[in-house]
Amino acid sequence: MKSIKASWVILLCAMFAIAVPVYAQQPTEEPIVKLLNDMADKPENHLAIAAYYRTLAGDALAEAEKHKAMRNTYRHDHQKFKSGAATGQSMARHCDRLTKLQEETAAEYEALAKLHEAEAAAK
Repeated sequence: MKSIKASWVILLCAMFAIAVPVYAQQPTEEPIVKLLNDMADKPENHLAIAAYYRTLAGDALAEAEKHKAMRNTYRHDHQKFKSGAATGQSMARHCDRLTKLQEETAAEYEALAKLHEAEAAAK
């Protein structure tokens, strides 16, 4: 019995010995981060950044739409979790908050895109 436990401990330690160096490595920069860091005030760089922010804005709006759809699934107050907690009001409130946050995030990304487009036009 002790040898089985010892085998599991050794296996677990070996897994951690392999996993720790992988997680300890420095993350590589995303291309957009490198572009932002190396930006040389070229219009094409600003336009590339603007396009990137527009993509992020679109992703945020898609996420907002997903939460709007999820909110509708919780419209029945009589539904309950196994714990007995009503889902309708708290989950709808949760989805409303996430929808609002994603819409605000999209607006911020859109504003950043416009700033970079204006910068590109000024060059």
